[in-house]
Amino acid sequence: MNRIYLILILIAAGTLSISAQQQNHSGNYMQSGGLWVGAATGPGWLVEKAPDSLMPEIQDYFNKLRSGWNSGFETGYFINDYIGFGAKYSMFDTKQQVDSIVVEFFSNIFYINLSSDMKIHTLSPMVYGKLPLLNNKLSVSGGIGPAWLFYRNIGKAVNDSAMFKGSSPGLSTLLHLSYEIIPNLSLDVQGSYIHAFLKEFTQDDGNSHQVIKLEEKDYQNISRIDLSFGIVYTFRRK
Repeated sequence: MNRIYLILILIAAGTLSISAQQQNHSGNYMQSGGLWVGAATGPGWLVEKAPDSLMPEIQDYFNKLRSGWNSGFETGYFINDYIGFGAKYSMFDTKQQVDSIVVEFFSNIFYINLSSDMKIHTLSPMVYGKLPLLNNKLSVSGGIGPAWLFYRNIGKAVNDSAMFKGSSPGLSTLLHLSYEIIPNLSLDVQGSYIHAFLKEFTQDDGNSHQVIKLEEKDYQNISRIDLSFGIVYTFRRK
């Protein structure tokens, strides 16, 4: 009888030990109940192309302005193994400058200088879904949420310059691929798409400013695609 009690005690102890080990191994990136923060940067591209009605030189200028650099921060908290909530901030930055573009107008030839310094700030509350793989070392997760975009562009043509700024609601989506390299720290690759249209903006030339409301056919598409590389740190639950 004593042997039976001893065997039962050993089985119970082994079960508790295995359970504790499984709990310890389940605390990787984006674990249930884990708060995480991340930072990332990479290239970004505005979706809308310059219209074909523009002169080839001007069209090329604006198409080059479509590509830039994005950087940002992100945080979240998973309430279980698959669902979480958080927020993301990103900034898209692009600049372009050309000198002496040749413009022919009514048989007259003009040489003009153009420059643009554009920034778009985006803030989004997010809902996340996660698929853990490789004993939670690898995580694939997606997110979606409403976004608010703040647009600013300082443009210059010939010797005149002006600042254009505005804001717009939008939609933010993303896909994460993260791998834990050391405890609590993961490398992250992220692709995201932000959809928004600018319907009005304020023009300020230093002497006066005016609000310009666009017709629907003239809405400015400020949607973009970002590819980011970064790191994520997880504050693990004890």
